Amino acid sequence: MISGEASPTTRPARDGGASSVYVYGIVRRWAHGIVKTGGVAAAAPVRMIAGEGACAVVSDVPAVWRDAGRTDLQAHDRVLHELMAVETVIPMRFGVVMASDAEVRERLLERHTDEFSSLFELLRDRVQMSVKAYYVEEALLREVLRRLPNLKKRSDAVELLPVERSQQERIALGRDVAAAVEEQRELDHHVLVQRLAGVAEDVRVEPPVGDKHVLNLQLLVDSARRTELDAIVRRLAEEHGDRFAFRYVGPLPPYSFTDFALSEE
Repeated sequence: MISGEASPTTRPARDGGASSVYVYGIVRRWAHGIVKTGGVAAAAPVRMIAGEGACAVVSDVPAVWRDAGRTDLQAHDRVLHELMAVETVIPMRFGVVMASDAEVRERLLERHTDEFSSLFELLRDRVQMSVKAYYVEEALLREVLRRLPNLKKRSDAVELLPVERSQQERIALGRDVAAAVEEQRELDHHVLVQRLAGVAEDVRVEPPVGDKHVLNLQLLVDSARRTELDAIVRRLAEEHGDRFAFRYVGPLPPYSFTDFALSEE
């Protein structure tokens, strides 16, 4: 998060106190009335700060404001989605606060002009879609045993032996099963990525977040090919419904393809 302390150039708040500037994202141009709902901290309307070739979409927040709660996070997301409906948007992460309009112009718009220009070209007429896949119940182990039936035979044989006389066999079996499970994860991940990535201009593979998680893929897709991706996800769900549960979400603010560093002073 970038935050700024109150300074001599800080805008006065409506209640007479000092305020800072909350930044939602960057657009090429501003059409008045795009954002019809309120922003974070509720009180101030969403407005824009113009720069050379780009505009910052902002609203005023109290100078003491810091990341609030779910309501402000939802407001941030809502503003971005309203912008995305009509404009190419470079989104800022939730909680970016600067001290003044001047700081937004100097530190954000002027300093990152070239980056913004490249990102606008990358994002134009494209959307970010998210595809996640999870193993259904014991589907991972079932597939391992189907692919490697010898592991099932070894497991059955070990179960017939007294525990005290089969420690080494059990340890070896556990090690081999763990390796086979990890190999199966990689095979499944590769198959799903190959099917999905062909329709995308760019992809980001994000790490899994649990044992059931097999795929966490972010895709940057031409808007004209969105229905093609929809169909691929639908076919995967039909073909592999006994193994994977899919979560398909979007369009999303294209965070995965627009991260850049705001250098600290």
